[in-house]
Amino acid sequence: MTGANPRIVVTGLGLMTGLGLDLETSWRGLLAGETPAARFKSFDPEGLACPFGVELPDGANELFQSRIKKRHRSQMTRGTMLNVVTAQMAIEDAHFDGALLDRSRVGVVMGSTGTCYTWSEPTPDPQRILRVMPNAPAAWVSLGEKFGGPSLVVSTACSSGAYALAYAWMLIATGQCDAVIAGAGDSSINYLDVEGFGSLMALSEPVADVATASRPFDKERSGFVMGEGGGMLALETLDAAQRRGARVYAELHLPALTSETYNIVSPEPKGVGMAKAMSCALQNAALAPEAIDYINAHGTSTHLNDLYETEAIRQVFGAHAYSLAVSSTKSMTGHCLAGAAGVEAVVCCKAIEAGMLPPTANLRTPDPELDLDYVPNVARQKELRHAMSNSFAFGGHNGVCVFSKM
Repeated sequence: MTGANPRIVVTGLGLMTGLGLDLETSWRGLLAGETPAARFKSFDPEGLACPFGVELPDGANELFQSRIKKRHRSQMTRGTMLNVVTAQMAIEDAHFDGALLDRSRVGVVMGSTGTCYTWSEPTPDPQRILRVMPNAPAAWVSLGEKFGGPSLVVSTACSSGAYALAYAWMLIATGQCDAVIAGAGDSSINYLDVEGFGSLMALSEPVADVATASRPFDKERSGFVMGEGGGMLALETLDAAQRRGARVYAELHLPALTSETYNIVSPEPKGVGMAKAMSCALQNAALAPEAIDYINAHGTSTHLNDLYETEAIRQVFGAHAYSLAVSSTKSMTGHCLAGAAGVEAVVCCKAIEAGMLPPTANLRTPDPELDLDYVPNVARQKELRHAMSNSFAFGGHNGVCVFSKM
């Protein structure tokens, strides 16, 4: 650490979504407004009220096989493999190598809802303990990469990735690590979890064209569709990145972490808690509201989330709320649960790098209560100085990240 408040930057990205099995394919799909939601193929969804979602594309299993040893795969769930491979991609993108990196000072912080362990066979699973342990994703990355710094998993539902980025930021800022791999992935697409979210009335109602089911900010929205995916970021100080000539996607400011004290599944009315989290994020970044050009919204396609998030943005940004762009990429990726904040942090970094705003797909019927610029249906070119990523989770766990162009 070179000072009391080092600048911490993103030098590597890894991304896997229903739009693609790597960063560039997923990014192209997002800019194209692709909506890959379809009837579940990985299990029989007969009897589910919402039998569709966004699974990883064909080829995911082959990708896992090519990157993870067979013996190790037998000790992992699909969710763990997704996290491990996405982290590998971020590490490769950052061009970490032993000559310039002290691996004993590299940490791993991952957000997770668990390893997504399911077992329906009548015989015992001899690898159950290894496959079910919540710390497995971070442990496998540290083991595989010989990273000797802190390695941990944080679990705050849909904001887990934002919390992981905050802990990673603090590990570097306090001098405990030179670099950290941080983010989140999730593969909770199975009968029981889909049924459970359906019982909470959180999922989309049946629609004739399932590709249009996830429609954040649209008047006809009725709930989210579950997605599968993950996003990982390689973080280090700006000084370290410059010394090794690394590409820098963006600067990450200390994410804001707050808790609502209202309801286990519903945000506080009028978006009061959401507004507090966004205000704290601006304070951490020492930015005025007018500095933000783009918000990647939590935007779940549920009635209350989209309404309260819009109201919160109005509270925090005032008149500027009508000048900035807001979009929800969950309209395309589905809601990746713990993976959502990781995916959307990566999206913000790519938006800054490319000067492009991913759209909110399926926004066809304007809701008179929702009057911001949601970048409907078509990507837009825009140079970005500062972008915000919102994550508001069950349990009242709010996480907001701000990224800045370098």
